[in-house]
Amino acid sequence: MVDAFKEKVSVIGRSAENVKKYGTKATAYLGKVVLSSGENPVLGRKILMDISRSHVVLICGKRGGGKSFSMAVLIEELARQPPEIKKRLAVIVIDTVGIFWTLKIPSKFEKKELHEWDLDAQGTEVNVFVPKGKLDFYKGKDLPVDGAFTLKTSDLDLSEWLSLFKLNWKDAEAVLLTRVIEKIREEKESFSIKNVVEEIKKDKEAEDLTKKALSNLFKSAESWGLFEEKGSSVKDMTKPGSVNIIDVSAYRQAIGMEGTRDVIVAILGKKIFEERMLYRKEEEISLIKGGKKTSEMPLVWMLIDEAHMFMPKDEQNIALPVLLEWVRVGRQPGLALLLATQRPNKLHPDAISQCDLFISHRMTAQPDIQAVSALRPSYLHQDFDKYYQEMPMGKGYALILDDNSEKLWMIRIRPRFSWDGGKTAQVFED
Repeated sequence: MVDAFKEKVSVIGRSAENVKKYGTKATAYLGKVVLSSGENPVLGRKILMDISRSHVVLICGKRGGGKSFSMAVLIEELARQPPEIKKRLAVIVIDTVGIFWTLKIPSKFEKKELHEWDLDAQGTEVNVFVPKGKLDFYKGKDLPVDGAFTLKTSDLDLSEWLSLFKLNWKDAEAVLLTRVIEKIREEKESFSIKNVVEEIKKDKEAEDLTKKALSNLFKSAESWGLFEEKGSSVKDMTKPGSVNIIDVSAYRQAIGMEGTRDVIVAILGKKIFEERMLYRKEEEISLIKGGKKTSEMPLVWMLIDEAHMFMPKDEQNIALPVLLEWVRVGRQPGLALLLATQRPNKLHPDAISQCDLFISHRMTAQPDIQAVSALRPSYLHQDFDKYYQEMPMGKGYALILDDNSEKLWMIRIRPRFSWDGGKTAQVFED
């Protein structure tokens, strides 16, 4: 009976009607259902996740609990879709820790476990982009990087520059910046940081000390190697079938650059949202005229690690309103968002309440458990902390709450095909 049950498959995130219509097409293989307790529980049916339409997915787990591992498994699955599905998808991963470049390399240590799951070790076809100012470092270390990522200077609006430089609207530098940016935009459609500095020097209203302070801020930003007059194209980042890792780990703790990651996410999220809204109209017109629902720009999945940094609960962040827009209305233009965090109690409550797929590894901190308890629907039989207590102690186990089918699953996440770059560092060399 158990063997027969193992052959069954369940698709989460997909309605019964669409399961009947599309079967297992456009799904990601996440793992298998846990059928028994103990250190080596019996595993049952496969659990597949719908990737055909936009979802808000939340992955939680305490430090070292497996959230980044699960995120990598989904990236592997998105990259391995058949051509007819892949051409309608584009994936962007915001890598805050610098661990997802190892997706390119086949797994070395999990071959036995992969064999037990009837899987093989293999690298994943992803593109790794790093800020242009850090490209030489990566190449010098022989890290597999596909290119540089830059932001178009003119894409930043005034509020984003103020956020980046941590300026208040009332600051003398902010008043000067407002005047300079407005003047430059009247004369140029695209501009560089050098153009901004030149305009600051020409200003006749501000004091010399204010002009010098603001010029230094822009010169410092120029040294980060992130801003260019042309910048990376959103269309290049969202090419059909592409899986793109944006490594922002270089800006993690650098003094003076703390807001850089936020601006990267804000600009990317804003530009993609605007583009998809336009192309969604093109798809609808095509459908009305009897054609297919297609356009030049595919549906976009954006995956963000350490999401609480970009969508904080108790503080302002320049990326927050952009991501909230994805959460609230991303379904219509075809924008899917995956948020991974080890601190759900620090995450904006809308990100939690609006998720339709919840994947949680073990959590022990009560504030985090209480935060996700807001998700508890009427069809759950007990509180989340009770389910965590029932979870096997080994790594790789997770709860999945599917709001579409109104079911809760306890599963074992499948092993990775690719090298796991997120393992805990230790003193042993093997």
